[in-house]
Amino acid sequence: MKVLMVASFGGHWVQLQRLSALLDAEDRVYVSTADRQNAGATYYLDDFSVHELWRGVIQLPKAFKMVRECHPDLIISTGAAPGLLVLFAGFLLRRKTLWVDSIANCRRLSLSGRVARLFASEVLTQWPELARGRVRYLGRLL
Repeated sequence: MKVLMVASFGGHWVQLQRLSALLDAEDRVYVSTADRQNAGATYYLDDFSVHELWRGVIQLPKAFKMVRECHPDLIISTGAAPGLLVLFAGFLLRRKTLWVDSIANCRRLSLSGRVARLFASEVLTQWPELARGRVRYLGRLL
């Protein structure tokens, strides 16, 4: 199984690395917002927030290119907006997608997580009280 793993640098990246260690995947490809040499990512996106959607829109062709080149069986993101962008490209290219909301969001699903639940194959929260609708709690992941 080939997994494309996407996260912004910082806490989201740390959570993605921890999640990656739990996966039984033959091939993992990483996308980050940090410099490739420092993050160990194969692909790079500029960081942006969902409040700056124009910055995401101009990177959408790059996200499509990553998904097409990688041919992942699954795309996983722990956030934030750049991860959402790659998940959206994967959705449009009919890939399985998984959004894992940050463990830091204990009172409310993140804004990106709320958007992801509109199209992601699966949306997971790490807090049982936030699981409702399409958002599921499968236990603590991190």
